[in-house]
Amino acid sequence: MINILLSLRAFENKKIYDSIKPYIKKDMKVCVLAYSFFEMFYPTEEAYSSYYSDQGPYYEKIINSFSMFGINELIWIDYYKDSMKEAIKKIEDADILYLPGGAPDEMMKRVIEKGLLKTLNDFNKTVIGVFAGAMIQFKNYYIAPDAEYKKFSEENGLNYINAFFIEVHYRRRKKQKSSIRKMWRKYKKDMYVIPNDGCIIIDHSHIKCIYTARKLYNYKGIIK
Repeated sequence: MINILLSLRAFENKKIYDSIKPYIKKDMKVCVLAYSFFEMFYPTEEAYSSYYSDQGPYYEKIINSFSMFGINELIWIDYYKDSMKEAIKKIEDADILYLPGGAPDEMMKRVIEKGLLKTLNDFNKTVIGVFAGAMIQFKNYYIAPDAEYKKFSEENGLNYINAFFIEVHYRRRKKQKSSIRKMWRKYKKDMYVIPNDGCIIIDHSHIKCIYTARKLYNYKGIIK
């Protein structure tokens, strides 16, 4: 299984693009699970469609990213329109599962609500996740306080990765560092950070840090 953890604009970085290119072929089917939206920003189907449909800006950003690899059509799972059966078939037919950024806890809630948890857990090809979509690839993950989340929390994810934890949008903020320390003290696992221009590739358990992504803690503590 291949797991790619990155930011939406990471493909524009040549070093990251060159590292990811071997995993994305132009004949691959990419399935976008469009469940990561914040309900407070998109409370209705109309609001959701204005942003996530093939006429919306978010779709355009994603299609532009994959067009760099010669992929110009995406399989899109619409939260409102696709039934469980339709969504499952789209996931099973895909070569690449794309998990967008946004609200990781709300995305997982919708996965369970729509009955897709087992299908997603069983997916074993290539998974690309942007921030929130990177976070939920872990068996369990945490959310550090920020503009949208007022307090720290631990959450359950999709169980693809369990050997370490990540901090996304890493900018050396005090609340981020505090959350990292809290998780390390509890689990004594490696802690990796992914700034907005970083990327991590897990290729069958082999971890590659690209550009600014790096390991911050190992089992002994912070790495100097």
